[in-house]
Amino acid sequence: HPLMRRQKPKPPLAQRKLPDEDEELFQKIIDGDIVDPELAFHINRDRGLHGKPSIVPRVKQYDEDKDHLDDIAKGAGDTFKFRMALYDRILAGLSSAEHDPDNLIFDREELVQIMKTLKGENQGLIDQSSSDLGQWMAEYLKDNGYSPHSSSILMKQMFMESFPPVTRGEEISEENIEEYLLKMRKVLHRYSELDEKNTTTQNLASNPWMHASGWW
Repeated sequence: HPLMRRQKPKPPLAQRKLPDEDEELFQKIIDGDIVDPELAFHINRDRGLHGKPSIVPRVKQYDEDKDHLDDIAKGAGDTFKFRMALYDRILAGLSSAEHDPDNLIFDREELVQIMKTLKGENQGLIDQSSSDLGQWMAEYLKDNGYSPHSSSILMKQMFMESFPPVTRGEEISEENIEEYLLKMRKVLHRYSELDEKNTTTQNLASNPWMHASGWW
């Protein structure tokens, strides 16, 4: 029967392993598993340099993640610091007259083009991932003591406070790329400081000898 011979359609390019990519690393990323942020960055940077979109991982359902939230949160500070250092290097590269993509030194036109390429053009995939992430967040709120169904305005206010605008509906361009990177770095810096405070608090709570010995 003709239908039985029909080949399974290929996944979109953003969810397809490219020939030179590490199989194990690609699989972890595409499955939505936690990977070293630097390794993930390098595989996606290489994609951008070759005109390919970044990998779009599967957004796991909240039920798959709920018993592993500590693992997701673990190492958040390192991820924030890596991203801040990354933006610092790119910003420094924009200020130089050099050109060395392997070391993140781009001119504005090239950087904007790479970022647009990495974002991809598969709107269906973008919309589906965004919807899945929204569902994950709603399930997280319900499972952790919040009532999004009866306090949606408060949830929106808290959400906007957590994610201030870095652009307002406009495309990233040569004119706003530096401002965009600076705003993203500022957001990450705030999260990094919060992570350090939380880590310090957890360390104090788990080491009662610090209080008894007059450590502070």
